[in-house]
Amino acid sequence: MRLLRLLLILAFLSFLPPAMSQTVIDNNDPPLKLGVFIDGCENWDGGCDLDYIRTEITAVDFYRDNQRADVFLLINRNRSGGGGRQYQLIFIGQRNIHAGRTDTLYVNNRQLDTDFEVREKLTRYIKLGLAPYVAKTKVGEEIEIDMKMDSAILEDSVEVTVDPWNYWVFNIGSDANIEIEELSSDVNIGGDININRITEKWKISLSGRVDERLRRTIQKVPRVDDNGDPVLDEDGNQIIDEVANNFDVSEFGFNHQLVRSLSQQWSYGYDIAGRQNTRLNYKFQTSIRPAVEYNFFPEAVQNTRFLRMNYGVELRNNSYVEETISGFLNETRVLHSLRTSLGLNRRWGTLEVGYRLRNYLDDFSSWSTGLNIRADVRVTGNFSFFVRAEGNYVQDQIYLAAGDFTEQDILSGRVTLPSAYIIDTRFGFNYRFGSNLNNFINRRFFGRANFVGTD
Repeated sequence: MRLLRLLLILAFLSFLPPAMSQTVIDNNDPPLKLGVFIDGCENWDGGCDLDYIRTEITAVDFYRDNQRADVFLLINRNRSGGGGRQYQLIFIGQRNIHAGRTDTLYVNNRQLDTDFEVREKLTRYIKLGLAPYVAKTKVGEEIEIDMKMDSAILEDSVEVTVDPWNYWVFNIGSDANIEIEELSSDVNIGGDININRITEKWKISLSGRVDERLRRTIQKVPRVDDNGDPVLDEDGNQIIDEVANNFDVSEFGFNHQLVRSLSQQWSYGYDIAGRQNTRLNYKFQTSIRPAVEYNFFPEAVQNTRFLRMNYGVELRNNSYVEETISGFLNETRVLHSLRTSLGLNRRWGTLEVGYRLRNYLDDFSSWSTGLNIRADVRVTGNFSFFVRAEGNYVQDQIYLAAGDFTEQDILSGRVTLPSAYIIDTRFGFNYRFGSNLNNFINRRFFGRANFVGTD
């Protein structure tokens, strides 16, 4: 009787091959890589670090547009009963063969767990949740269970992955700088555009900037009558009038950078720049700076911290508005510089500190050193704002104009006076658009140690 039942079941199943074989046929041509969009990694949450997740999971493509992704990962964060953090990971399939599938995982952390421990555990669970989806891609045939791909396989996958922007990213930004003194005030309004293409091996950038400087000065002029005699107040003191003057100065510049990664810690490249800055007496300046750089931390941990040292030799050609104190209207000089940059990534954004030391090779008494600090706060994936402060001790003001200048020239800021130090502050915002792929992290070369407050 049991044998008869088994034969009847097998006979019934024999009528179902078309439906079963259809699934096999569909899976014979799976997609190359899984597209993933992550929502819920808030900037204030140090445990949910999107840069760290992208670094540790290289078997998928991370998208900025949720409509383009195969899987929508929603991360909800709650406090557990013991005071720790609990993450709810909801994997929602929304495209291709994953449409309609939903999985949920929970990640519980103790109250005493550090952000490093939390993000490591969270990322491990994200890998586990994505594993069934990645298994239905071509990349799934080549990876380990930890989803850390071999570099050669990753390069092949990147080449095949279709990105309509070809990894080019465009940034448009604006900022403002306000300086107030007793007899003068400055309002600087600037705009810039940056075009970048970043992969693991190459970093290409093109940028341009325009600044509009609105300056207001107050002159204190003793009041006199028609005969040239002082006009006195009721106490017998000469009356001092305040005369306001307004000035408008425009500046612009451009920059091109190309960087090649040699290893996890070494890279080389060059920087080409040009600018007009009449306040610093530059009718136009062009420069090229080839350099090498060493990163003390490997690229694997660059999403949390980096410490770089960059050395380069720079060739400059300066065309001046006024003859300099050395008697030049045009000159070409060579200088070298050492730059270091320390970066830290925290829950609210990033903090970077840069230091620079440089001098002219033909005159070691012409040197300068400086320190700058910059903080970037991420508001959304595409919008952020920043604040920065920079201080320089300078002994290389070769651009200073010679001759006698009127009080009006000095107050208007048309000329720069000799100074042992320069302090500059700036704040602004940035909006990003362009390539939707979000896979690569490459923070090599120069970083925020481009000291923009001086020449």
